[in-house]
Amino acid sequence: MNRVLCFFALAAMIWTGAAATQDKKSFTADRHKERGLACAACHKEDQPKTAASGESCLPCHTSIEAVAERTKDFDKNPHQNHLTESSDLSCTQCHQGHKADIVACEQCHSGMTFERQKAEAK
Repeated sequence: MNRVLCFFALAAMIWTGAAATQDKKSFTADRHKERGLACAACHKEDQPKTAASGESCLPCHTSIEAVAERTKDFDKNPHQNHLTESSDLSCTQCHQGHKADIVACEQCHSGMTFERQKAEAK
């Protein structure tokens, strides 16, 4: 009887661990690393343990307008809205690097999500 209980307890731990791993989203730094970028691409070479600045995004991502163009097919464009147009919002206020992203919009709009719209069938 104890072996059966142990088996089910172990199976439950493995299953829930696998489910948690599948739900984990990669961080901004992970996505950059997957694309072959070195730490120095975002961090100052002589200070790799300091936080990357929003300005360090611009050599690759050009501008907030260019990023907004890339996300224009979202149901709500996270890079073109009243917040990005009326404030000095820095990239790093949402994109946290080695931490989970923060949705600045949620300061006022709780539960806000951004999903790509599906192309209409022609």
